[in-house]
Amino acid sequence: MTNSPHGQLDPLAPLISLAVFGYYGFLNSTTADITNSAGEIVPLWVGSLWILRACAVLFAVCAVLAFAKKPSVAPWGLLAYGIVGAFATLGLLAILVWDQLDREYAFACPPIIMLILVVWNGYSSAMTLRDALR
Repeated sequence: MTNSPHGQLDPLAPLISLAVFGYYGFLNSTTADITNSAGEIVPLWVGSLWILRACAVLFAVCAVLAFAKKPSVAPWGLLAYGIVGAFATLGLLAILVWDQLDREYAFACPPIIMLILVVWNGYSSAMTLRDALR
């Protein structure tokens, strides 16, 4: 579960999201390559890279909010995590659709794995937003 008994965000959830999106956005050489063998920039790969990086940075902000002990700041972590998760879901969905439409290049992740990530992330984001808005 993403929230504690007090309606605050458990820091583990955004840290795991940060680790996954951060790894593929910043550390993985497969997704960091934005040019093809001819040296041309591939828009699909650039878009994917920056979606992953933006989500990683936003999840880092959510982790900071989750660690906040101040009562006026801490509850915003759950809402922020739900919103960032929804943004990440839309980003992953955009990568998936773009990957299917681009017949020349492919994203490094198989479409079925991307679909599973979209559904999983979308569901957990919806549940987090539901909990935050109660």
